[in-house]
Amino acid sequence: MSDAINFRRGAIVAATILAASTAGAQLPSASPAALGMADNYTAMARGFGAVAWNPANLGLPHNPRFTLTLLGVRGAGDLGPITTDDIARYQGIRLPNEVRDAWMQRIDANGGENGQVGGGVTYLGLSMGRFALQVASNASVDANLPPGAMELALYGNAGRTGNAQDITLDGAHLTGAVTTTAGLSWAHAIDVGLARLSFGATTKYILGNALVHGEDRGSMLSASSSQIDLRFPLVLSDTGNSSSIGNHGSGVGLDLGAAWDSGPLTASVAVLNVVNTFRWDASSFYYKPIQAYYGSDTSYSSNNVTMPLDSAPADVRAWLDDQRFKPILSMGVALRASNRLTLAADVRREMGDGLHVGDRTHVGAGAEFRVLPFIPLRAGVGVHAEGISLAAGTGLELGKINLTVSAEDRRTASGHAPGAAVGISFGGR
Repeated sequence: MSDAINFRRGAIVAATILAASTAGAQLPSASPAALGMADNYTAMARGFGAVAWNPANLGLPHNPRFTLTLLGVRGAGDLGPITTDDIARYQGIRLPNEVRDAWMQRIDANGGENGQVGGGVTYLGLSMGRFALQVASNASVDANLPPGAMELALYGNAGRTGNAQDITLDGAHLTGAVTTTAGLSWAHAIDVGLARLSFGATTKYILGNALVHGEDRGSMLSASSSQIDLRFPLVLSDTGNSSSIGNHGSGVGLDLGAAWDSGPLTASVAVLNVVNTFRWDASSFYYKPIQAYYGSDTSYSSNNVTMPLDSAPADVRAWLDDQRFKPILSMGVALRASNRLTLAADVRREMGDGLHVGDRTHVGAGAEFRVLPFIPLRAGVGVHAEGISLAAGTGLELGKINLTVSAEDRRTASGHAPGAAVGISFGGR
């Protein structure tokens, strides 16, 4: 079988999984400066930035009287271990055998070909003294094509050995979610001698805009004949129902925080989602069994069949019910070493598995140095379960107007994943 036919047969499986349906963290950081310090910002956040990090920071010294930002964005993407650059290099030409073998070795070592895309937009960030508001949306997509699927795409059903064999798609999955959150924060401070102790709370209303989830349920390419048996059921929010567009779940949440500031040192601790009642509304979802068969003599597809969610297996319905926001413990310190240099460090841990809104764990440090008073330079490093992140950023502060840009390089087993954040603000960054 030719390389072109092999790749086409594999592409049928990949396309049916990833295009069987088109779909479309709670509060993303409203401050692009946070990304420039690799998100080591729990003790640094002030103004509108405190809503996502720690509301108690609104009661600390150096908190601006008024801050405002509109349409701040941040995002990141990852495809690996075979990257978009790898694919583009061989676009339109025959893939050399040695390159194909090298790719497959990387895919095996990684457990499949993974793709993640995430981003957030802050429509409005506003603070007035010890009160602050943020309205923002978060979106994420996570997909995996396991080694079997990639072997099929690269070699056909004969596989890399040239001998016919059964190929399974065990481990293939696709999950995407969009949520919108409005958070209102308040802080109360107490002066204790030369120090200040502050307590804060954030109340949140969360709206579930869209969700799609699918995973392999026993797909196989038979070695004995040219047959593809695909089983990849999906759970989808009902985007075709005009009465529920953008509203497929809701709930309220509560974050609590405390912060202590004494001279050059600030210590900050927050527990996000101390209470969170968000859950997806099962009545606005439907189930697509996604079963397809491609053979030499016959083929069929159930891609267009939709059923009420009640028709889905019990474990699928249970998965949807488990997609909630779990508590997150965040601790940070910041040291103003001089008028030009500030150092910061963070530790975070998500307590349980639920909706994926960021790294489950994080340990890192960052720094901000001002070459000139109005030009900050930022850098940071973060260690998380998937690998390590390196970040840097800068800005231009002209009076109360701030332009901030940051970039990140996440290094994981899959490769390098770029990220960026940019924003214009008044009175804060």
